[in-house]
Amino acid sequence: MLALSPGATRTEFFDVVGTPQAAGGTRLASPVDVVRTAPAALDRKNPPPSVMAGRMNRVMAFLARRLATRRQVVRAIGRLTAEGA
Repeated sequence: MLALSPGATRTEFFDVVGTPQAAGGTRLASPVDVVRTAPAALDRKNPPPSVMAGRMNRVMAFLARRLATRRQVVRAIGRLTAEGA
């Protein structure tokens, strides 16, 4: 079993929302790149229980865990997405 965290992905969701700010200011990943992440992880000798698609998603998650509390991260993302509303 594998949990895949795709991050912001270029899908119809952003057309429906009507604003690119819903991605939290991050670049949208292509669906193909996200899908390729799972088989690559499963092909490893010891697959991890979860993977994140995209280098920037991994960097941002790492920094958020090291530099801020969960509450601070949630507030910051809330402010980023509210600016586009």
